[in-house]
Amino acid sequence: MLNFFLILLLSTSPIYAQNKNFIKLITDCSNKIQNSYTDNQKIPLELLLAQAIIESNWGKSRFAIEGNNYFGIRTWDDSVPQLKPLKRPDANFGLQVYKNACESVEHYLETLNRSNQYQSLRKIRELELRLWGEVDPEVLAMGLTNYSEEKNEYISKIKEKIRILKKRTN
Repeated sequence: MLNFFLILLLSTSPIYAQNKNFIKLITDCSNKIQNSYTDNQKIPLELLLAQAIIESNWGKSRFAIEGNNYFGIRTWDDSVPQLKPLKRPDANFGLQVYKNACESVEHYLETLNRSNQYQSLRKIRELELRLWGEVDPEVLAMGLTNYSEEKNEYISKIKEKIRILKKRTN
C-alpha cells in the first residue's frame, strides 16, 4: 500500500512532470532527425536520452536553459556562440549555444557519426548490426570513452542511466 502511494505521489509531482516533458522534448527531436537516417547512422534513443539527462541534469543546467546545449558540447572557436563556465570565464573553450533543443540533438548526432573521436562507437554499431541486426545501447556506450574526461566512469554512469530508463519504459 505504501508503494502505491509513493508511486502516486512521484507520478503527480512537478519534478516527475518536468522530467517527462524533458524526455518528450529530446525524444521528439531525435525521432524527427533520425527518421531519415540509415541503421548505420542511428543512435539508440536510450543512449541519447541517458547522455542528455547526465549532461544537462534533465534540462536544468545553465547551459541547457541559456544555450539549449543538452549534451555538454564544447567549442574552441570564438566565432561560434558559446557560454563560458561561471567558474572559468577566461577558459579557452565554451559550451556551444544552439537555437533550440533539436539543433542541439542534431549536432550531437552529427558529432557521433562524423568525429574521429567516435570511430570506435561507429565500429561497435556496425558490428552489432552485422551480428545481431540491432544495437544494444549499453554496448554502444563503450564507444564513448572520449566523450568525457571521466572516461570509463562516465561510461558506467551512462550504462546505469540506460538501465533505469529501460525499467521505466517496461
